[in-house]
Amino acid sequence: MKTNKRRLILIFGVCLVLMMLTCGSWVQADDHDDHRALIAPIYTMPGGQTYGRWAAEWWQWALGVPAATNPLLDLTGANCAQRQVGDVWFLAGALVSEGAGQVVRTCEIPAGKSLFFPLINNFYGAWLNDPPETRTEEYVRAFVACKVPAQISVWIDDFKVPHPLHYFTGESGSLSPIFNVQLPPGNLWTDDTSVIPELLMSPSAEQGYYLFVRPLHPGHHTIRWVATGCYSQGIPQNITYHLTVVH
Repeated sequence: MKTNKRRLILIFGVCLVLMMLTCGSWVQADDHDDHRALIAPIYTMPGGQTYGRWAAEWWQWALGVPAATNPLLDLTGANCAQRQVGDVWFLAGALVSEGAGQVVRTCEIPAGKSLFFPLINNFYGAWLNDPPETRTEEYVRAFVACKVPAQISVWIDDFKVPHPLHYFTGESGSLSPIFNVQLPPGNLWTDDTSVIPELLMSPSAEQGYYLFVRPLHPGHHTIRWVATGCYSQGIPQNITYHLTVVH
């Protein structure tokens, strides 16, 4: 059914969004206290926006890249620089619908960028020709609700992030807004305007668990997480990013 095609369940092996914080320079991550300082609390506005707003922008980025170069389908990290603009970088994980399990990517990023990444999340977007009753905020939010308890472990280098379930974009955390997604030709669904009017998904909603990580110091870093839950269909995700931060 058309509905099932549009429920994208991404369990992110670092869907990293690299963003400058409004308040300052990058932080050296030399010990556990420094690693804790790297992570923005869920109720703050890192980079001038809430976690929920960054989550919506991440989806607009991830679904706005054609399938041929989409980082979600990239098994090596070769496409990690696709559509990166300004001080915010997004890195992608793996699609459950593609049978993702273990993914390892290598990516080079500029110094001074922060990281925002979904650990595990859900998406649903309505099409303009859907029945009116399915194009409401209530409907799309209900469709993406994380109904399966999540289990998540995250490591930044040798530091295990405490309490990753605190970083939630549902009502108990930093609720993401309703948003629109403009799909490109050759999108992930491989559909054109004859199927998806104007290639527009509106309204769209998401829900999941994310981290906002302040800029890492230049050099080599490893970020890894293992996640199940939300709508993971029991498929565990074991995602690793080998990052090189360069001047």
